[in-house]
Order: sequence, then structure tokens, then C-alpha cells
Amino acid sequence: MSTAPHEPPREARLAALPGPGGVTAATFAVRPAPEPAPPGPGEVLVVLRRLGLNAGLAHRIGGPDTAYGPGLRPGDVPESDAVVEIAASADPTLPPGSFAVGKVPWRTYGAVRADALRPLPADAPRTGLEAFLTVLGHVGFTAWTGLVTVGAVRAGETVFVSGAAGGVGGCATQFARARGARVIGSAGSPDKVALLTRELGADAAFDHHAGDATELLRAAAPDGVDLAFDNVGGAQLEAAIEALRFRGRAVLCGAASQYGREPVRGPANYLRMIYQELTLRGFTVTAHEESRPAFEAEVGGWVRAGRVRSLHTRLDGFEAVPEAFAGLLAGRHTGRTLIAVEESR
Repeated sequence: MSTAPHEPPREARLAALPGPGGVTAATFAVRPAPEPAPPGPGEVLVVLRRLGLNAGLAHRIGGPDTAYGPGLRPGDVPESDAVVEIAASADPTLPPGSFAVGKVPWRTYGAVRADALRPLPADAPRTGLEAFLTVLGHVGFTAWTGLVTVGAVRAGETVFVSGAAGGVGGCATQFARARGARVIGSAGSPDKVALLTRELGADAAFDHHAGDATELLRAAAPDGVDLAFDNVGGAQLEAAIEALRFRGRAVLCGAASQYGREPVRGPANYLRMIYQELTLRGFTVTAHEESRPAFEAEVGGWVRAGRVRSLHTRLDGFEAVPEAFAGLLAGRHTGRTLIAVEESR
């Protein structure tokens, strides 16, 4: 049985290394992809339904291998987490017509290893496919791991989330609040600030373009911060270090302000880490897979209770990938950036 799409497969490739202006839509190109062969042992053919884009991929363009994947060169097809529909299968756990989530190439139709996918519940389309790439997906697991496993957030603490209206940041804001913390968030526009306080439960928020980040955070959290969840780096990480109380903690999840920059800006106020006995710890979520069942149990309960929601910007059509990735890095989107692909079958 097969549910293959009628349209020829397409893929998005890295077309060129970024110039002085950084990543633009021209960095990527959508091209025809090879027609896949029938699935071999341990393989499935998948139709792309939702593709999640990650800002951290920009760090790998022309750059080093990381825990999230190899460096990318022109002609390479990036990979991201995605929701796929099984078109043909050589694995009984993934029958045709079912849905799964996993890291796959930027391709509308192709073969992947079955063990790279996790089956989704039969009611996934009714739940909303987007949720499995946001609060219940990779970015949600990243936020939960940073807050709970690495950051050990406790009820009553004050938590600062930089980039709080982004994919991971939006989850971290909601999860910290659900865990009983007071939450301060930063974002890149007045509309995003309003979203944080009115819809995502932040107790206070500020537009980081409105002034000096250290002063803005001090005004929002005059008594200091216990835990910082940093997605941005640069000036906002320095602001977090200034705001952290004695023996405060900072979880380093990303550095969106520094991707593609040389030299990368490190914190100039590192001496404060010494006399305040601060802990700064980076993490990659791929090293914490053993925590996934606890994440799914807790966050799944919050979703069912209506305490957290999917925060995403959806763009329709696979051809939107290049512009969508450029828009993600430029801060034009709210929440996770997702591509919806509705190829006919």
C-alpha cells in the first residue's frame, strides 16, 4: 500500500555560503529531488507534512560539526525535526497512513530510516500536527530539559528567559510559569512583549531594542534573578549575569545574536561569575534523551489541561523554506517557525 504524493519530490539545499550580510533567502534554493526507490529493510517512505526550522542551524553553515549535525556546505540538504506521513513502509510499527515525528532532510518525499522516527498517536491530526513540533516536540523538550533537568527550576524562583517569544523561549516561558516560577522575558518588538504578558503568562517583559539590556532587565527584576534561560547570548547574556543573585544559575541554550558573527562576543563581566559564585552551564538536548518520558508526562498533562499552548508562525508551501529561514533569523516570526506542506496524494 502507498500514499505517495502525485507531485515530483523537491528538496531545499544550501545554495551558497552567506556573505557579509549573513543568511538570506538566497542562501537556500528549492530544487527537484530524486525519485526514491521502494523502502528497503528498516526503511519507510515519508511525505513531509510539517517542517520545523531551527535558528541554530545557521551556526553550522560553512562551519563546524556540532552535536546537532555536521557542518553544511553548498549542495547539502539540511535536516530538521518534522512531522511526516508514512507513504510506504517496510516496518510494521509505522504503517502507511500513520504519522510520525523525527529528524529528516528538507525534502517533500523520500526514504528515511524507521528508527529515526517516533510514531505519533492516531489522533495526532485532531490534536494539531504543529503541537508535536512545539510544546510536545523538540523545542518543547529543549525548553523543559534546560529548565528542569539542567536548571533545576523551583517554584517561587524568578526566571529570566531571553528570546522569550521564540520557539524554545515561548515554551520555556510557559513551562517556568507552570512550574510556579515568576517569569521575566525579553523579545524583539512591542507586539511580542504584549504576547508574553497577556497570553504566555510572563509577569514582566521588555523589548530589548528599547535600551540597554542590563538596565531593562534590572527594571523588570529589581530584586534579581535566580535562573536565566539564555537563547540569545551577547548583551542579553551579560545582562543576565548582572542580574543573577548569589549562586544563581544560567542555562545556555543558544546564542541567536551571535550566529554567523566573527568574532563571537563572550561576556565581558565574567569576573562577576567568580564573586557571585554563579553557575553557567551549556547543554544539548540530544544528550538527555532519558528524560523524554518525564517531559512527555508533565507537558502532556499541561497541554490537556490548557495550561500551555503551541506558539508558532506557520508558512504554507515547501517553496517558502528559504524566505522562512531568513525571516526566522531576522526575528520576523513569533514562536517556532513551521512550514506546512499539503501535497496531493
